[in-house]
Amino acid sequence: MRPTLIKFQVLLILLAFLAVAGCSSPTLPSATGGKTPGAIQHVEPLDAYTATSLRLMLWWADLPEHISVSRGIRLYRVEYWTLDPQGKPTVASGLVALPKKGPLRAAVSYQHGTTTSRHLTPSAPTLHEGVLDATLFAGAGYLFAAADYIGLGTSREPHPYLHAETAAGSTIDLLKAAKTLAESLGFSCPPDVYLVGFSQGGHATMAAHRALEAMENPPFRVKASASVAGPFDIAGITFAAALEGKSGGDSLYLAWSGLAYSIIYNQPLDTLLASPYAEQAPTLFDGEHEGDAVMSALPAKPREMFTKEFLDAFDTKKPHWFIEALDKNEVFRWTPKAPVRMYYGDLDVDVPPQEARSAEAEFQKRGADAKAISVGPYEHDVSILHAVPKVRAWFDELSAQKN
Repeated sequence: MRPTLIKFQVLLILLAFLAVAGCSSPTLPSATGGKTPGAIQHVEPLDAYTATSLRLMLWWADLPEHISVSRGIRLYRVEYWTLDPQGKPTVASGLVALPKKGPLRAAVSYQHGTTTSRHLTPSAPTLHEGVLDATLFAGAGYLFAAADYIGLGTSREPHPYLHAETAAGSTIDLLKAAKTLAESLGFSCPPDVYLVGFSQGGHATMAAHRALEAMENPPFRVKASASVAGPFDIAGITFAAALEGKSGGDSLYLAWSGLAYSIIYNQPLDTLLASPYAEQAPTLFDGEHEGDAVMSALPAKPREMFTKEFLDAFDTKKPHWFIEALDKNEVFRWTPKAPVRMYYGDLDVDVPPQEARSAEAEFQKRGADAKAISVGPYEHDVSILHAVPKVRAWFDELSAQKN
């Protein structure tokens, strides 16, 4: 019998086992704190898993390096208050995972990569998005929080794609809600947080790290952050690379950021995207279309999607609101106090390795503890599999040190 078939059959047994692995949860907190950012609106218990089932899941995932887990976990969908791009209160959702027993080592905040479907987010957990991430960290004793971001999950607003301020806000506010939930369940929450994110989530991770360290009285103390294939200088590096169309997702990334920034900065989309793409974009990115459907509606060559006026401005380095918006949302012109690691795959064409290496140079010039680390000859989606064991090991090492 082929090994893959054996693993599939074991997975079916595993899933049947997991279905009965959960148990009833203690009384959960109701809405707290009105519309204050970080206040809980609603908590819904999801699944629970034993430590044994988590180990079987990791065996099935077949990560390139061994990762140990020692505790069972419980998952919760948390709806909480945060601020939209205009600074108005709105409800967002995210996944929170807790070990079944304490103590907590620290908090880990995970920021997910690009998804155009609001249903394919951490708070609707699957083995590939949400459950495995929670396993890696909550299963090792961390409080785990993964924001869906505004406009995804249960939120119905337009998603502010690659908007640094709201990415940071929704990340930090979920951490506040997660702490409230954990304490209501009898856990004592350490003040330390470790941040990790992939792709779009790498950008959100860096934005949240910067925002927390800029606060006078931050709700958490950043101990370290790790970004995997994250875009940091999106105006200077990632946009120009995406315009070349080497990745099948480039038109999607560019159209979505264009739509998001046109809404956030109140600019006409038809001064950026040509017809029919300017008219189609709001529907394509309504949260109900998966990535393949969006990409099939957009041109394979991204330049065909833009107006002649914009391309002329870009090619001749003249001002344009979209390039200015991209630059407003950079996340590399600052000085991290906590250490930063930026992992990348050498064959990544979605987010060029230059992003990590350029940010490393900028941060080191400012005196920060920052390193760009290659995980090997891997493409974009595979790089996270090779990076996450290294991230877990690094977080474990740091959390074991005395303050």
